[in-house]
Amino acid sequence: MIIYGWDKKTRKVIGKFAHRSCTYCNTDSVWVLCLVRTWFTLFFIPIIPYAKSYQISCPNCKSYITISKEDFMKLKEEIQSGKREADIIESMKYKGKSDTQINYLKAMEAQNAHNTEAETEA
Repeated sequence: MIIYGWDKKTRKVIGKFAHRSCTYCNTDSVWVLCLVRTWFTLFFIPIIPYAKSYQISCPNCKSYITISKEDFMKLKEEIQSGKREADIIESMKYKGKSDTQINYLKAMEAQNAHNTEAETEA
């Protein structure tokens, strides 16, 4: 007797994507970029992958948004180069602020950096 099946899914997390608000679990968190494979199984052991999907997903409730392969590859490159990490830190820093507030805070940070340089030179 041979027992076979399909729809066994594995999720590989590539990296942190961006700070988003989840509409399902109502939390603000850093979503992750994922590669999901669907497998053919034999005796409940995944044997052959037969489908792939590319997603960004909420780490809390695992809800997801499916994206194209091209978008996935572009985001994967950005994550691996470290470009996205700076965006994540920036978004966490200004979480809950309006564009006007963010611009004001950035101007104040630039002014503080300028004042610190002037004090160092004196």
